[in-house]
Amino acid sequence: MAIVLLACCGVVACEQSNAARVESESGLDARAPETRLRVRVEAVRRARLASAGRVTGTVRAFHRARITAEIQGRVVARVVEPGAQLERGGVLLELEASRLSLEVRRTKAALQLSRTVLAHAEREFERGELLIAKSAISTQHRDDLRLALDRARDELALAEVARDTAERNYADCRIEAPFAGSVDSIDVNVGDFVSAGTPVATMVDLSRVRIYGGVTAREAARLTPGSKARVSFADLGGRSFEATLQSVGRVSDPADGTYEIELWMDNTNALMRDGLVARVELPNEARAQHMLAPRSALLRRDGRPQVFVVVDEAGRSVARTRILRTGRSDGNWIEVLDGLEAGDRVVYDGHFALADGSIVEIDGADAKSGLE
Repeated sequence: MAIVLLACCGVVACEQSNAARVESESGLDARAPETRLRVRVEAVRRARLASAGRVTGTVRAFHRARITAEIQGRVVARVVEPGAQLERGGVLLELEASRLSLEVRRTKAALQLSRTVLAHAEREFERGELLIAKSAISTQHRDDLRLALDRARDELALAEVARDTAERNYADCRIEAPFAGSVDSIDVNVGDFVSAGTPVATMVDLSRVRIYGGVTAREAARLTPGSKARVSFADLGGRSFEATLQSVGRVSDPADGTYEIELWMDNTNALMRDGLVARVELPNEARAQHMLAPRSALLRRDGRPQVFVVVDEAGRSVARTRILRTGRSDGNWIEVLDGLEAGDRVVYDGHFALADGSIVEIDGADAKSGLE
């Protein structure tokens, strides 16, 4: 019986061995293939950011004026309508001027009277000087003649001021453009009575524009007035233009702590409108080069910036975590102050599914712009 059992066991073992050999030969016992995640990488390089960063700005007319009446009066003519282009001194509105015209005539007549009185006082004083030399009049009489002459001169000066005031009031009946530009609005109609200080029109000069934005203290310290910046507009299909940095504020805004910058830009094609939102690429004045990595590769986990770097381990491409210390960014690239070396391949696409040690398959690399 024992011999029979041993023989049976030997047959079973032989059959199992043959079965294992057959399965091995057919590949059924091969290990399952490793899971490889497809990623895209970009090599870290040493270069200089073309831009020191981006801020949002607002376009304002180079000149904008809320025009008010200088005198009171009734509107008798709207000379122009909104949208009209005017040179400096062009007439916007006219006020009723007949009363002021009479005042000009009155003050001119009073001025002529003052000149006549002065001429008479001068002759009397000259005659008094001759008589005093002959002791024909008293010293008191001569002093009275000098006083009359001085008074006549003062009255002439007052008459000139009254005439000039009347002429200025008469001229202010024509409300004029303070600069060359376009009429944005006319706020009164013919027949309306306006007082001094009443707003009557708004004008803008958009031949050039001012662009205002806010930067951090670090950014403000790196900016130099006179440098060039690129400005783009989403509302204009993403078109970009060159602007000149005019000034950098030195007092922070109490609301958000930023420092105001002002850029000037020509509006050659008349595309700019007051209130447009601009994307300003700040000029980079620093000439030093830094290690740069794609901004899209950056992850923030546990409050720390990090990336995945692809390294070769035993013939396989493996993603390893690197903690970084970063600097400025221009939107596409970010400065890496510590954590990477030139040539390191960082994952910028497909990295959200990675963990330290994940096996990856590189799908290719894209070239990115924005470096110098």
